[in-house]
Amino acid sequence: MTVSARRFLATMLLAVTWAVFMCPPANATLQGLQVGMEAPDFSLRTITGDTATFGQLKGSTLTAVVFWSSWSKKSATLLARLQKLHEQYRYKGFSVIAINADDQVMSPQTVAEVRKITAQLKLDYPVVLDSGLSTFHDFGVIALPSTLLLDKERVIRYELTGYPLEGAEEMAEFITATLDGKKRATPERTGYQPNTNAIRLFNMAKSSMKSNRMPGAAEMWFKKAIEADPGFTLPYLGLADLYRRRGDNSLAQGVYDKVLAKEPANVVGLCEEGLILVRGGKADKGRALLEKALASKGIYPPCYYYAGYAFGTHGDAGKAQQLFDEASRLTPTDYAIQVYKARMYEETGKGREAAAAYRKALEIILGFK
Repeated sequence: MTVSARRFLATMLLAVTWAVFMCPPANATLQGLQVGMEAPDFSLRTITGDTATFGQLKGSTLTAVVFWSSWSKKSATLLARLQKLHEQYRYKGFSVIAINADDQVMSPQTVAEVRKITAQLKLDYPVVLDSGLSTFHDFGVIALPSTLLLDKERVIRYELTGYPLEGAEEMAEFITATLDGKKRATPERTGYQPNTNAIRLFNMAKSSMKSNRMPGAAEMWFKKAIEADPGFTLPYLGLADLYRRRGDNSLAQGVYDKVLAKEPANVVGLCEEGLILVRGGKADKGRALLEKALASKGIYPPCYYYAGYAFGTHGDAGKAQQLFDEASRLTPTDYAIQVYKARMYEETGKGREAAAAYRKALEIILGFK
């Protein structure tokens, strides 16, 4: 390798590390969204080459929006189940939109694989490609597959992360009961319903963060959303994320403390504060929070590689490997897994292993298979 090539690689690795450690991943399974809130619109390319929006593809009563991947066996099972429900209820206003989120860069090979799966499962509902993962990030999805049931106004009525057996049956019952006009055995998941002004302010904060045009505006809007409805936790999580992006972990930790005071089992708050404590020299307290989060029913994939890093840098290589393996099983295209693994190796004096992990992170970012 030439000197210039080494310099380029070193620069890229530095950029990757900075991006992961200074810009943490999405704050929830659906960052900034929950049941009862309006989902964002989208315009994506179908596997036939057309461009379509939610408005063009939605059902008149209920629409299942599924984020899926070709590498997830549960995705195929979910898509097949929804195909049967679609055949049964399409004439009652039920539609399905399958959004493939395989890669940041949709290669011809990826598109071919998506078409192959679509044909094998005989899917007759729209399958679209999220090239660049813009819609994936707009929805704040962090685990695949993830399913949202939206009404005709794009309001989220139900959400399912992964495809656990119990959740799969509950979602199917929700769909059939809604479309048959029957009373649901399982109540609609409503969760905490924030007031509309708080939601409006929160959405303004998210827009400010996304645009990066007014760096101080997002903080202001998050704080105003909290003032408008102190019981609404998403603005707290957004504010903490903003502080972490700025590198101010002390402020971020203070906000996470408030989240956990309101919701002691909040998996995002537990994981993010746990990582802050580990990196701040309070490893025992940090690992305790991470283990509490992992023991909960919530699914937050970053928690696995946070914990892998935490245990690996403190002598438990076996447990660290198990946690990194689980993170890769859940989200194999998340390059942050490899970066945290590389940092673990660096901090334990394993330079060769660290270089290999960084190289893998670059391959994921650049779309190499």
